[in-house]
Amino acid sequence: MRSKLFLCIYALCFLLFAVAFAASQAQGRVDAFALQNGDRVVFYGDSITAQRFYTRDVEEFLLTRYPALNVDFFCAGVSGDTVYGGYAGDTTSRLARDVIPIKPTVVTVMLGMNDPGYVPFDQHIFDIFKTGYASLAGSLASALPQVRLTLIASSPYDELTHGTDFPGLSATVQKYGMFVKQFAGERQAEFANFNSALDETLHSAMKDNPDYAALLIPDRIHPSEQGHWIMAAGLMRAWRASPEVSRIELDAAKRSVALARNVDVSDLQGAARGITWTALEHSLPLPFSTDDPLMKFAVRVGNLEAMDQEVLQVRGLVADRYSLQIDGKPVLDLTKQQLSAGVNLALLPTPMLDQARGLDWLEDRKMKMDAARFALEGEMPSTPGAADAAKVLGAAETALTTEQRQNAQPKQHKFALVAK
Repeated sequence: MRSKLFLCIYALCFLLFAVAFAASQAQGRVDAFALQNGDRVVFYGDSITAQRFYTRDVEEFLLTRYPALNVDFFCAGVSGDTVYGGYAGDTTSRLARDVIPIKPTVVTVMLGMNDPGYVPFDQHIFDIFKTGYASLAGSLASALPQVRLTLIASSPYDELTHGTDFPGLSATVQKYGMFVKQFAGERQAEFANFNSALDETLHSAMKDNPDYAALLIPDRIHPSEQGHWIMAAGLMRAWRASPEVSRIELDAAKRSVALARNVDVSDLQGAARGITWTALEHSLPLPFSTDDPLMKFAVRVGNLEAMDQEVLQVRGLVADRYSLQIDGKPVLDLTKQQLSAGVNLALLPTPMLDQARGLDWLEDRKMKMDAARFALEGEMPSTPGAADAAKVLGAAETALTTEQRQNAQPKQHKFALVAK
């Protein structure tokens, strides 16, 4: 009787420990991440930011990887901008109109492409940039004492893949980025290096496929949508985002769950022809298009898969080949060896990826609305009816954000491995 009671108490303690450990793991993912629930993030920059591609990708990263976090994002990128401003107003005007009223808790700054003036490196111009950058950061800190800054080294000017219009500009932009890195260290601000992330990708791309490499920054200045994903991944690394969607490790022979990280696994059953189980992942894969050849290329040469890990590992299987099925639909045929080593589901056409792609569709609509609203408020506020139109667009953006957050909540799926 005592031994049975001891075993029951031991089993209960083990269960409580397992639940507590899983909860601590989930909380650890959030605690390590630089953004917090309720944050308001402003992306401040020039035309590369105004493209609204890396900003969109970062928001989608949050929606898919941390669907329980509510974070609002605002894009304040203006074409041609410098540390002193540009055609849409000087820095003081820009901050007063485009940043401070939003009351952000986080501001990212990416400048340095236009500041060199598209001329060979000039120390005097560089000194002007450094003074202006310090002034910009000081103005943000003064107006928003609690704001957390993330300073970004600008994406590169591409002189590698298809010649140059401004010889030496690539090295100059890189030098400006190194100043930003040093400045961020002195101010204890977060730092992300878009320059090195894309530059390394361009070199890898040239070895792999020079024709595709030239499409990553097609006009040498503005990265393509695929190139922006590499930048977004760089920012998420700087913000210490988890690279893992989920990880499932099963032992088919023992019909047991060896590991379930960021996922709830239940109803694991074995049969002569395979195994089945139910999984509720707490995140979704990134919404990469599996039909876009350039996106597949960027994923490969930019090592984006490293930030998109949805791993399934199954040991103890008997047959040589299996059909992976999700919700009754075949996804991919896999060998016993592949499953034993681990397969990344994130890049496969799964229902989870379909769900993430639905969020991408909503984000595309919201991005276009946001660009129109920002233009009305910041670039042509005196246009008759501009203020009313901006309010309508803002309300539509808010509604889309609510819809996105609802649609981002993960769903339960039925998995099966059926022997071939």
